[in-house]
Amino acid sequence: MIQISIASPCNNSGKTSLLLSILSTFPKLFSAAKFTTIHSEGQFCPVGNTGCPCHQLEGDFLLCEDLTVLGQSETDTGKMVQAGAQKVLWGVARPEGYPALVKQLKNVVLNQSVNLLTEGNSVLKHLRPDLLLFVVNPSTAWKLRKKDSDYLMEIADFIIINRFSSSTTNQKELEPELNQTLRLYKKKQIKGEWLKPLDQWKDRTLFKGIHSLISNSKHE
Repeated sequence: MIQISIASPCNNSGKTSLLLSILSTFPKLFSAAKFTTIHSEGQFCPVGNTGCPCHQLEGDFLLCEDLTVLGQSETDTGKMVQAGAQKVLWGVARPEGYPALVKQLKNVVLNQSVNLLTEGNSVLKHLRPDLLLFVVNPSTAWKLRKKDSDYLMEIADFIIINRFSSSTTNQKELEPELNQTLRLYKKKQIKGEWLKPLDQWKDRTLFKGIHSLISNSKHE
């Protein structure tokens, strides 16, 4: 069983798009889990989705497995189902609820020797992936990045630059602070091609890395 996690500095960076690229390349080899953190009593879904599990949260955490909720075609989780996820889950938690949420997740997925793709930053304090991917969208303001972004970029195995939703075509046009930060990690950067499955990207580094992880896990 292998775990691959996708993190980002902020929303709309391209985490789900990258996850879908991976799923479509390795159909039925991964389950997928999306995580949403609720920071205040008045906060519900950060993306404004009235049908998501955020509105069902009563305690500190909730792990939704209901396919009638998660399988809706126009939602991120519905797209994960269509892309070939073996099982889809959505974890919603207050910061203090993550330990219990991760424990339940392990009972549902990790102990069943199922490869797992996760999307979200906060859960990484409690899960240690075999491969950590950090997605950066140059068109989003770097000043809006989450507090853990610099640390996650440092420990990430690969930094995926999302060019699909950005009008930026030249790294010289990036925000100075982001440009300077990316220069520190030039050797592990990959240009994403969001409209294509992972095995069709020009840069095949990530595809080869995931393929190798899967092959090695089969021989353990």
